[in-house]
Amino acid sequence: MEDWKQAFWLAKFELKASAQNILIYLFVLGGVTLFFVTSLDSYLENNYVGFDLFFILALVFLSGSGRPRNFAYQKINSDLRGAPGTIMLKQLPVKHSTINRSRLIIHFFSALPFQLFFLIILYLLNPALQSELSLSSYLTFLVIWLSFGVYAGASVPAADTGDRMKNYQMAVLLFFAFLIITAFITAIQLIGNYGIVQWTIIAAQKWPWISAITSILLAIIGFKYWENYMKKTINNLDYL
Repeated sequence: MEDWKQAFWLAKFELKASAQNILIYLFVLGGVTLFFVTSLDSYLENNYVGFDLFFILALVFLSGSGRPRNFAYQKINSDLRGAPGTIMLKQLPVKHSTINRSRLIIHFFSALPFQLFFLIILYLLNPALQSELSLSSYLTFLVIWLSFGVYAGASVPAADTGDRMKNYQMAVLLFFAFLIITAFITAIQLIGNYGIVQWTIIAAQKWPWISAITSILLAIIGFKYWENYMKKTINNLDYL
């Protein structure tokens, strides 16, 4: 518990700095929400890949839009990347677990409000989604995607702990990651006749308890995985 208290104390400095960019955060949040509210009807009829891809990327990455550049993941030197704050704290007499937990706190304090607002407004302003999901089914849908935001989104603070990668290696990694994700989404649409978002709507309708429990378990497993990844990275990576 004391470790988490210290992590909160460390996190508050970056959270205060991020608050200065609240207008950028709100602009991105409003624009993304408006896009999905207005395009959901077309997606439910046509199931195009771009909607699923952007939906996933928005939940994982766009919540960091208000994060000050000085605190964000970036190139430090020729092949070292990470968050400058994490690398600085690594040189100080601060427990590694405290540093890692401060990164997780910063991420989820930024991400959860973004995700909640986005998913709630999407339901309230879209009659098509309301006709597809009752309130109880929508709550399951909410759990599915908030859980996804945990087990996929925790990769963002995990990256803050750093890595060593040349520019071309980073470019290749991003290219293949994008290619694999796009191919996976496309395969689901071709094989299952529906996109990922629509399948989660169907799952929330037909198997609410199984969907919610499975999602929560995945969130717990994913969180533990990325926490362990951060522990190994900060202990073993050469930051000099």
